[in-house]
Amino acid sequence: MLAGKFDPQMQRLRAIANSPVGSAVAGGAAAAGLSALGNVGSDKPGERIAIEALGAAGLGAVAGSQLPALRQTLSKQNVGNAVGPAMADVLNNVPMDDAERVKFLNIGKGAVDAAPYGSGALSAAALTAAGGLGGQFGGGAANLMGIDPENPGSSNTMGARYSMGGMPPMYG
Repeated sequence: MLAGKFDPQMQRLRAIANSPVGSAVAGGAAAAGLSALGNVGSDKPGERIAIEALGAAGLGAVAGSQLPALRQTLSKQNVGNAVGPAMADVLNNVPMDDAERVKFLNIGKGAVDAAPYGSGALSAAALTAAGGLGGQFGGGAANLMGIDPENPGSSNTMGARYSMGGMPPMYG
């Protein structure tokens, strides 16, 4: 009964997963959230974290919009349609005994059955990579905007030298 209770919510999630726009929004939100989560506890300024998250959201949305097509391409039906004729060709043209035929058919069935799991793994990897690369782009944009990722005094940057202007020399 638990599945029946949550069926309307599952239908909504399925509609989002099958729509490129819905998947783009979900992918962008997930990538931005992961980018912000990766900066928890860092000493970066808030505006830099926000710009990195925006960069991650942009590329996450691009990757997310492609996930419905990936799911369709790696569906059991499509993989079966591609693997089936190739397997039939091998079975008809390569001599093998019955034990080898059974083993060969089981390998083909395993490939078809594993396709949706491969789709899920590729989707997760694509969103993670897009979020990470987008965060790097966002960090580069923050650098160009002059948002220093380091606290004043931690390096020889313009912000650090400016903030230490009134301090005595360290080795003097």
